[in-house]
Amino acid sequence: MTIPTVKSDWLDLRTTGALRYRTLDWGGSGKLVLFIHGGSLCAATWGPVIARLSGVHAIGYDQRGHGDTDAPDLTGDYAWSLFGSDFLRVLTAVQEQYGRAPDAIVTHSFAGDCALIALAETGTSTSRLILLDPVLADAEGATTGAARLAKGTRRLGEKEAEGFESSEAVGAALERVLRAQLVREGLDADAKSAFATFGSAPDPSGRWRLKCRRNNEAEVYVARVALADFLADKEVDADVQLVFSQKRRARPEDQAAATVRDREEAERVVSRCRTGQVHTLQGVGHFLVLEAPELVAGEILRLL
Repeated sequence: MTIPTVKSDWLDLRTTGALRYRTLDWGGSGKLVLFIHGGSLCAATWGPVIARLSGVHAIGYDQRGHGDTDAPDLTGDYAWSLFGSDFLRVLTAVQEQYGRAPDAIVTHSFAGDCALIALAETGTSTSRLILLDPVLADAEGATTGAARLAKGTRRLGEKEAEGFESSEAVGAALERVLRAQLVREGLDADAKSAFATFGSAPDPSGRWRLKCRRNNEAEVYVARVALADFLADKEVDADVQLVFSQKRRARPEDQAAATVRDREEAERVVSRCRTGQVHTLQGVGHFLVLEAPELVAGEILRLL
């Protein structure tokens, strides 16, 4: 698969109290679509998906603490409301730069939760939101579950303290970490390469380091929000197409209960949106963008 050439640039909003964001523009013609990546990843990991899209002008950006965007170090700097504020700032900048609002916004994982939080808090209206496997934590998932995940992430960071010998080793390590959450035997080769190339970099000694530091990733988990509860007395002025991955949990014994719980949370979320629907994409787990870009691209085209 040939990944389209991407134009990299900066969106500097530090004078407004925000950050400096790395933006990507894959070009193309047709609908303008903004892509927002999931936790610990970066915008470039959308490349293998975008390569399979036709009639789309694709743009994206690295979220705070990810890729080449600024990575503040204070604990409160990774609140989901701040990610949501970043999203609205980028949305405004996109409209100014391209002379029109995006026809659709595609998110993965917690990015979808953050977008909904921002839209609900500000009353901002937008067009179509395609949310690929948003987190949808309930009260337990946003507290004890989040703390457990953050603890495991920090331990993983301790194991990776010496860095990696090469970018290929970064990709191999990512595949090992995510394997239990996949439906397929491994990650898509192009997606794994994109993460290794753009989600890590060599330090002065030649050891490769993740651009999204594990401690910052852990802070994202600690900041989890029980989305359906948050939206219970709010409205989202958008058409929301929420796409579940088939595999809900790493352990098979947790799958059935998680599917029922997550579906209930999803229906509660969609009920607070202007219009919307819940879908399921078979054959993928939570990291569907890295696992099966061809399936993801097909679903995006269907929902556009």
